[in-house]
Formats: sequence, structure tokens, C-alpha cells
Amino acid sequence: MIQMAQHGGYGLFSAVTVAVIWGLSFVAARIVLSTLTPILLATVRFSIASLVFAPVVVRELRHRNPLTSRDLRELVLLGFLSISIYFWLQYTGVKYAGASVSALLVVGLIPLLSGLASSFIIKERFSRGKALGTALGLSGVAFITLPKLFLGAVDLLFYLGVVCLLLNAACWAMYSTLSRRLMSRIKRPLMVTAYTTIMGTLALIPLSLTSDWSLVRSLQTEQWLSILYLALVCSCLGYFLWNYALSKLETVKATVWLYLEPVSAFIGEFLIFSIIPSPMTVIGGGAIIVGALLTNWSRT
Repeated sequence: MIQMAQHGGYGLFSAVTVAVIWGLSFVAARIVLSTLTPILLATVRFSIASLVFAPVVVRELRHRNPLTSRDLRELVLLGFLSISIYFWLQYTGVKYAGASVSALLVVGLIPLLSGLASSFIIKERFSRGKALGTALGLSGVAFITLPKLFLGAVDLLFYLGVVCLLLNAACWAMYSTLSRRLMSRIKRPLMVTAYTTIMGTLALIPLSLTSDWSLVRSLQTEQWLSILYLALVCSCLGYFLWNYALSKLETVKATVWLYLEPVSAFIGEFLIFSIIPSPMTVIGGGAIIVGALLTNWSRT
């Protein structure tokens, strides 16, 4: 019993750490996107991460730990859902719907959709406590993002962005659920992260050919540092910790902590760009934390 609690605690710590890391990634990306296109940034980021993970794959092959055809199919699907199609949908949504709406739809809907997906696919129970905590967290995200929702003109491209963001949240929910199922079978988070990253990057490369790769030569030192943060901390460490969290926690109990991403992003913007959070942001952040705690304290 004590050992199980310890493992759950490690999973919880991993989930919270990932939320902070990925929240700050929005700030790092903002620094780089003044020069690179979104798809080019994603390709450079995950290409670097793939180089880091390549030795893991080589080691697996040398130790003769062959994957079954089923495992390979699932890893290809995970890479597609979490990297290639995920970032294409998200960046398209941000472009046409704006960052605030993106945060509301993606971060807000992922725990809800993950809970529903896990209840159908791997039969995890979605209790009333989890539902209440998830709804409270969603209301916190709304407090942060809704004040900016109706600024500017709304056109057909806006609705295109919204559709992309809905699909984006669905992709991550499916990824988290399927990753947890795969992890319960092979129990090797580092290997899963390595294969998923490399396969997702391979799918990104053709998409990046629509961008001008010569823009990479224009990057400044602080932009390269931001890319390294995105590649090494967010992609390598972040994805590994996320897969580890999914191997120790129920899907909805892990994904609800992603509600902390907007809070982390606002703190990062304040420290780097001196942007002061509004009172609504503070209220929303409090609701997010309470919702996450309620979800994790609820009975399974």
C-alpha cells in the first residue's frame, strides 16, 4: 500500500512538473515565432529532440528488445496524434482563433475528453468527484481566457480555427489514453517516448517543406536558447515525464493537471515580458488548482 502511494506521488509530481514546463513553452515559442513559422519551429524542435532520443532506440535494438507489429502500429499512431497532426492543428487554431480561445478549448477540453476516452477505451471510471473537479478547472480556464474571447471580428476563418482546436484537444485525449494502455502492457516510458518522438518528427518533415528553411539562419542567441528549451526540456524531459505520469496515474487524474499550463504561461510572461496578470487570471488560477486537487482526491 505504501509503495503504491509512493508511485502515485511520483506520478503526481511528474504531471505537475510537465504542466509547468509546457506552460512556459508558450513563452519560449513566442520568442522564436517572430522569426520562424509555426510548422518550421515544430520541425526544428522535434528534430533536435529526435537526435537526443535516437540512442535510446539504438540501445533497444542492440539489446534485442523487438517490438511486435501491434506495438509499432500503436507507436506510429501516438507520434501522429501527439506531435505531427497535433501541432499542425494547434498552430492553425492559434493562427485563426487566437491564443486565448486556443487555451480555453485545448487546455480546458483535454481533461474532459481524456476522461471520456479513458472510460470507453480502457474502462477507467469517471466518478462524480472527477467530473466536478474537471468542470471547476474548466471554469478557471474560462475565467482566464473569456475576457478576451469576443475581441476583434469573427469570420469564417475563426470557426475553422475553432474546429482545428476541438480536433487538437481530441488528438491529445486519444494520445494520452492510448499511451497509458500501451504503457500498461510494455512498461517502458523512455522507449515509448523515444519511438513516439522520432515517428512524429518524420511525419512533420514533409509539412515543413512548405516553409523557408533559410529563416533558421536568422535566429538570434536567445531564440536558439528558446528552441533548446523547447526541444530538450519540453520535448525530451516533458514527454518522458508525461508518459511516466500516465504509467502511474489514471488518465483523467494526470491530464487535469494540464490546467496549470495557462498559470505557468502567465507567470513566464510576467517574468520575461513584464505582463501583469489581471484579477480574473488570479481567480481562474485558483479555480484551476482547486479543481485539479479535487479530481486527484476523488475516489476511483
